[in-house]
Amino acid sequence: MFPIDKFQSLRTPFYYYDIALLRHTLETVVTESGKYPNYHVHYAIKANHDPKLLSIIASYGLGADCVSGGEIVDAIQAGIPCHQIVYAGVGKSDAEIALALEHEIGCFNVESLAELRVINEIAEKMNRQARVAFRVNPDVDAHTHEKITTGLSENKFGISLAHLSQAVEEAKQLSAVTLIGLHFHIGSQILVMDDFIALCGRINELQELLYETRGLVLPHINVGGGLGIRYDAPDKYPVPDFELYFATYANNLKLYPGQRVHFELGRSIVAQCGALVTRVTYVKRGGSKQFVI
Repeated sequence: MFPIDKFQSLRTPFYYYDIALLRHTLETVVTESGKYPNYHVHYAIKANHDPKLLSIIASYGLGADCVSGGEIVDAIQAGIPCHQIVYAGVGKSDAEIALALEHEIGCFNVESLAELRVINEIAEKMNRQARVAFRVNPDVDAHTHEKITTGLSENKFGISLAHLSQAVEEAKQLSAVTLIGLHFHIGSQILVMDDFIALCGRINELQELLYETRGLVLPHINVGGGLGIRYDAPDKYPVPDFELYFATYANNLKLYPGQRVHFELGRSIVAQCGALVTRVTYVKRGGSKQFVI
C-alpha cells in the first residue's frame, strides 16, 4: 500500500521510492537473464542516478551503462566494477574519455569514426588500450514515440550500415583501440516484442556478412535496452515481462561460439518503484474546464 498517512508531515514535492519493489524487480531481472549464461545486464544510469538506488542495483551484480563522465564516477562510487561499465553517448568530451581510460572501463560504445580516432589519440598519450564496440544504426523502426526512436537511418545515433566496413578497417589500423563488439539501441519505451525480433534479424544479417567477408566474429554483442513499462496500469503490471524479453532474444538472435550478449536496461528497472509526491494547492475552474494546481 502507498503510505500516504506517513507523508502528511513532510514538505512536498519529493520522490518516494519503493525499495521492496525495486528489489523484486532486480531479483526478476537476475533470475530471467540468469537462464542464459552468456547474458549480462547493465543498468542505464540515465534512468535514475540516486546513490542509494545505485548501491542497491550494484549489489545485484549488474553493470552500468553510462553516458557521461559523472555517471562513470557515480557507478564506481556505487560499487560497480570498472570492467562492467560501458560508456555510450554521442558527445563524449576528451576529459570524459580520459577519465574512462584511467579507470579502464569495460567498453566504449563508439558513435562515429571521428570519435574512434579521438579515443585512439587519447589512449596513445595515456599508454592505455581502449576496448571499443561500434554502435551501429540498424535502420529498425521501433513502435514508440517518434521523439525517442534512435535506430532509424535518419537518426543521429551510431555508424550507418554503409560505413561499418570502413570503421572496422580503420580500427584494425589504430594502435590503441581494440574492437571487441557491436552495439545497437533502437529506442525507448518499447512494449512490442516484434521490434526486438526485427533488431535480432538485422544483427543476424550483419554478423553473417562480417563473418563471410572478413572471417570476423566479435565476442561482445550489445543489444541496448528499450523495454518499456505500463504507465496505464502500474499496479497491475509493477514488474515488466523480463521472462518474455530475454526469451525473445534467446529465440531470435543467432550467436557464434563464445559471444556474450549485453543489455542496457534503465526505465524498466527503476520507473515503477518511484513516485513524485505533491499536494494540490488550488483547484481552478474556468468555464467548462477544471485545473488542478
